[in-house]
Amino acid sequence: MSLDECRLPSHVSFNTLYDQVPGDTLQGEIDFNPFPFDVGMLGVMFCEEFQHMTRTLPMLAPLFDRMTTRDIARRFKASEALQFFEDQVIPLTSKRLLLSAAPDQPPSYLPYDYYDRWEYLDPEFVKKWAVYREPPVPRHIRILREICLYPWVFHIVTSIRRITRFLGHGWNILIRMLP
Repeated sequence: MSLDECRLPSHVSFNTLYDQVPGDTLQGEIDFNPFPFDVGMLGVMFCEEFQHMTRTLPMLAPLFDRMTTRDIARRFKASEALQFFEDQVIPLTSKRLLLSAAPDQPPSYLPYDYYDRWEYLDPEFVKKWAVYREPPVPRHIRILREICLYPWVFHIVTSIRRITRFLGHGWNILIRMLP
């Protein structure tokens, strides 16, 4: 089995620090891939510590957005995130800034997926790196995340997803079973 095909039940993702969980499994998903999930967790942790520094280090915005994107297929793999950091962040950042303590900017208390890391950046920079920019969380996903905080709702949503998956893929199995 390839790393892209690896799946674990979604409840396993809850066995971690809640404030570092990317939104991958907060909408009643049935299962998840632990490898992109780990990159997402690392991205959330980086966002919590450093997203307020994107004004000073703008290359952090595309790095953090691609590490935490809701589109799992587009999310950096761990090696890609490291490569991006080495190729894009380090060369475009002054040594003095990399070696200094965090700039005098207030930390952000907004969650990683509500904070706009691109808001105060140069419009030319934003245009150049727009493909990396994560759009705001859609309202329906925010609502689904809120109601799925209740275990019984999470169970109902997960059951609906299982039925939908079965109906979408299960018909082929049923057809093959018929004489």
